[in-house]
Amino acid sequence: MIEIESKYHSPGNDRVEKALVRLGAKKVAEGAIEDTYFAHPGRDFGKSDEALRLRKLTDGAELNYKGPRLKMENLKAREEITIKVDNPLAAQRIIERLGFKEVCSIRKKRASYTYDKMRIDLDDVEGLGEFVEIELLTESPERSSLLFETVTKELALEKPEPKTYFEMILEEQESRKNKG
Repeated sequence: MIEIESKYHSPGNDRVEKALVRLGAKKVAEGAIEDTYFAHPGRDFGKSDEALRLRKLTDGAELNYKGPRLKMENLKAREEITIKVDNPLAAQRIIERLGFKEVCSIRKKRASYTYDKMRIDLDDVEGLGEFVEIELLTESPERSSLLFETVTKELALEKPEPKTYFEMILEEQESRKNKG
């Protein structure tokens, strides 16, 4: 499957949540998330545009591989492979024993909604602020642009953010390092 995603600076997650309710979106999850990203022992994920992430949720965990981004106008698309993990600590130990190194962890509070075939996440990311992510898993990414346009207009999302949270956190860390 191909994950099509678009991220926006939120005009206020409370406002977006009210708009989602008006649209008839259904809340499917809410809670804290911690994403831990790892560096590959033999290749630079920054250069290959890949990611390995262990996501700890309130009700379990999942391990995600994200492939290089595909070219799409105004949207991010990439292969994503996910498996459920019952024991995140054991999963992290396996990853580290294979030579992967932890790069950083990102903590956020998230409320997730579904609307049509989309998942819409309202995130409050520690150190970065509020964002709205719209995601669609599909076999045919070329058909998703119109649906994304419609939903972003309905939710009054005007400030797209092309970077991942991981990229933003790394930039923030680099900026602090250069100042100090």
